[in-house]
Amino acid sequence: MPTSTRHIIVLVPTWTEARPFVLTHGDTVEVRRCGVGAVACAETAARIIRERHPARLVLAGIAGAYDRSLPKGESLLVVQENLASLGTLREGAFHPLAAHNEASLNCYRCELPDGLPFRTTVSNTVETAGTPYRSPLLPAAIENMEGAGFFAVCRACGVPFAELRCISNYVGEPFAQWRLADAAERLADDLARLLAWLHSRPVSNE
Repeated sequence: MPTSTRHIIVLVPTWTEARPFVLTHGDTVEVRRCGVGAVACAETAARIIRERHPARLVLAGIAGAYDRSLPKGESLLVVQENLASLGTLREGAFHPLAAHNEASLNCYRCELPDGLPFRTTVSNTVETAGTPYRSPLLPAAIENMEGAGFFAVCRACGVPFAELRCISNYVGEPFAQWRLADAAERLADDLARLLAWLHSRPVSNE
């Protein structure tokens, strides 16, 4: 697949998450809204790979944290996405698919160069924020709605990728306590720093 050594395209689920970055860096970085959810994000990523042949795709957005030791406003690089809520409800109990199959079938990993400028984390990809149905076999510190679809498409197409998430809330807390605007502003600054770091390193298919 032909690629440019510098052509990185950024995907962001919503305009709320993208706006601070676009206002400050939109004239120098190609940013696409991918929509909310793993399916919408996967479809957008596949179309961009087919039409634009990027050197790398970066997914950026906010996230909720299970781990309350993680401060709101911190951005993390996601190195594994779990489909942890994939399973069945039987007799009032959740049975994760990973309990009956290899857990690796329900998670996707991202390999990144050494010397990362942010801490790394594992995330669950969910369809309903704060869902109580998640596999204990696939622990995670945060949750989001797009990551697994993004990881799956990029890996299948052999396109290097990265995912940056800024914590806006803790899973289960009232919406009034979420800090969406603050997280989006912080995400803009940290995304610019991540892109500068990626541009300084050679691109290869991880």
